[in-house]
Amino acid sequence: MEKTNMYPEMPTNPGMPPIPDVPPSYNQTFPTAPAVNNIAEGMTGPQPTPYKPQQQEQQQSFIQQLPPTQPQQIFIQNLPPIPPLGPRPCLVTCPSCYQRKVSNVVIESSMRTHMFALALCVVGCFCCSCIPYFIDNCKNVNHYCKNCNAYFGMYNTK
Repeated sequence: MEKTNMYPEMPTNPGMPPIPDVPPSYNQTFPTAPAVNNIAEGMTGPQPTPYKPQQQEQQQSFIQQLPPTQPQQIFIQNLPPIPPLGPRPCLVTCPSCYQRKVSNVVIESSMRTHMFALALCVVGCFCCSCIPYFIDNCKNVNHYCKNCNAYFGMYNTK
C-alpha cells in the first residue's frame, strides 16, 4: 500500500515529521488504562457495588450530629410613601436604593405641548407655533432618583 499525501495543497516541510494518516489508538495514548479489547474477549473489569440502603441507625446518628437550626430573622423596612410630586425637585426616599435625596427633574414635551403648537398653526400663527415648546407649563415634569436614576413619577400641569 502506497502512502499518499491527504493534503496535496499543503507543502511539506522537510524539517517537520510527516503527518500520520490515522491518529494513535487509545491503548497507545494511555498505556496504563485497561485495554479496550479485553471486554470484547470476555474479560470484565471491576464490578460496581450494588446499592444498599442505609440502615436506620446510621441515619439517626447523622441527624443527631446536625446542630440545631435557629429561626431566621426577617426585617421588613417600611418606606414612607412618595409625596405628591410638583414642578420642582422634592425630597424623596427612593424605593430602589433606599436613599433619601432630592429628586432629579427632567422636563419633557408632552401631547399637550404638541396640541398647543398645532392649534397655533391652525389659527394661522405659524410664527408663534414654537412658543409652547419654550413654556414649561405646557410640558410634563418627570422625577428621577439622583443616586440610581429610578423613576418616581410625573407631574403634569392642568
